Amino acid sequence: MKSGVPGFIKERFWLKKEWPKDLPTDAYIPEKPLNEVIDEACMKYADRTALDFYGFRITYSQLKGITDRFATLLVKLGVEKGDVVAIYAPNCPQFVVAYYGAMKAGATVTALSPLFAPREVEYQLNDSGAKILVTVEQLYPNFNAVRKNTKIEKVILANITGGEAKGEGEFIDFRTVFGITPEVPKVEWDFKDDVAVLQYTGGTTGLPKAAMLTHQNVVANAFQLKPYTDIILRWIFSHKVIREEGDYLVLDLNGREYKTMKDYYENKRGSRIAVLPWYHIYGQSVDLNAGLVNGELLFIFPRFEPEKIFETIETYRVTTFMGAPAIFIAYVNNFPELFRKYDISSLIYVNNGAGPIPPEIVYKWDELTNQKVLLCEGYGLSEASPVTHTHGLPPQLRKRKVGSIGPPIPNTYAAAIDPQTLEFLPVGQEGELVISGPQVMKGYWNRPRETDEVFFYADGMKWLRTGDIAKMDEDGYFYIVDRLKDIIKYKGHSVYPREIEDVIYEHPAVKEVCVIGLPDLAAGGETIKAYVVLKPEYKGKVTESEIIDFCKERLATYKYPRIVEFREELPKSAAGKYLRRLLREEELKKLGLKK
Repeated sequence: MKSGVPGFIKERFWLKKEWPKDLPTDAYIPEKPLNEVIDEACMKYADRTALDFYGFRITYSQLKGITDRFATLLVKLGVEKGDVVAIYAPNCPQFVVAYYGAMKAGATVTALSPLFAPREVEYQLNDSGAKILVTVEQLYPNFNAVRKNTKIEKVILANITGGEAKGEGEFIDFRTVFGITPEVPKVEWDFKDDVAVLQYTGGTTGLPKAAMLTHQNVVANAFQLKPYTDIILRWIFSHKVIREEGDYLVLDLNGREYKTMKDYYENKRGSRIAVLPWYHIYGQSVDLNAGLVNGELLFIFPRFEPEKIFETIETYRVTTFMGAPAIFIAYVNNFPELFRKYDISSLIYVNNGAGPIPPEIVYKWDELTNQKVLLCEGYGLSEASPVTHTHGLPPQLRKRKVGSIGPPIPNTYAAAIDPQTLEFLPVGQEGELVISGPQVMKGYWNRPRETDEVFFYADGMKWLRTGDIAKMDEDGYFYIVDRLKDIIKYKGHSVYPREIEDVIYEHPAVKEVCVIGLPDLAAGGETIKAYVVLKPEYKGKVTESEIIDFCKERLATYKYPRIVEFREELPKSAAGKYLRRLLREEELKKLGLKK
């Protein structure tokens, strides 16, 4: 039977433990839509550079001007408040313009992964009800392949390098925006209820569904993270200047020479590598929204370029690098020589999110940076916009616990519950992680049943069930132990078994299929394995590679199974449900991870 919220959770006991004295327990959250918050930053930091895309730069003032024009274009195309504008593009300046410009027009944004195959594009466009699509030349053919099956009314096509857009079919060149006189509409916002972003994520059905993130949700998360950056920058620039070196200054950072840009020192601002994909709320929140709210300089990368990123960090003395396990594992295992070739000691805060990272990778990263750039962890999920926990500060300013996701962020309540009874559990006991705070989503788009399943109320507080098993220690640091969900984490991406199974079932030779995630001991995270039962007439006539190739043609590159095993039968419950657990246990035994 469900219990009330314990006093130690209501009081957020972690605030009395390792909580930094300058970090607010509750951050200030303006009651304004995200686009207005960004506009205010653009006016406050007008002359600063906001975006750098391989040397092409846009100031905050220019960003406001072009988003105003983009909003005007959308209104002229018939966009009204509540309409959905889809963005199908990699990280690039056009994404930023479309993202905030759409909100200025009153629209809700949904972003699609650049890795999507045509069928996946079709699904998200139709499920979201998108009216306008903003895309780039490289991805346009994928949309055109399913265009007739969608309700997209207009397409705005961009050449990612800024030139003339070229492609088949009817579209509007993105550059049209530059010739428009801005007439930004006055939108009446309901800050707490109006949806800013439809963020697609996994679910009990296995098919992606959208978390409705309101303007309150996304603004809250940006401002919950802002104090961490403020503290870091105050700390860095409180140190004495030792000498000048051209465009750089060298500071005495507690006995260590720290080289930074004059621009950063004079404006008391930082910069960050923006390589996390913006189609996901993690990249949107921690790089785009949090970065721009702080007046930072964002170095945009549309894909992971290991050497170029380190070169940029060295040249421009970048201060923040938010990443995912696949990024840090790649640096440590595949590119260790880059740590010797480039000086990345300007990085003050490096954070892993989007999935757990093996402790040995953290220690190897620390070693390769000579203990000068230590890697910390945080946690979030799409349904919480996404950040709920983080170390947030470098180890010089807050105790780091390797393997922990840190304490909850300001304004946030977190606890572990018994997933069956919903009873709140004591410190140290494992249970399902639940979250309450202003960043928690409104619900799932057109999924009332699944919305009801993921929320519960206790003592008047609305709690989000994460599906992850966690525990907290005596300092209020949380640890993710395992997952309740069947979602597979492949290189930072969430992969849904049923979606893969649905594709494999389209193969004429397949009778039954079950997909699971297995530990990838070499790369970290998980790999994808499909168990297939063939129809009798096809046995011995279809190979594993044929099934994999079949999936490659129909799924994004991170979704197709890496391993296929043919079986005579699959384990099922009395009700006929596939028992993934038994398959997983069998594989863990083979790997020596389970007795």
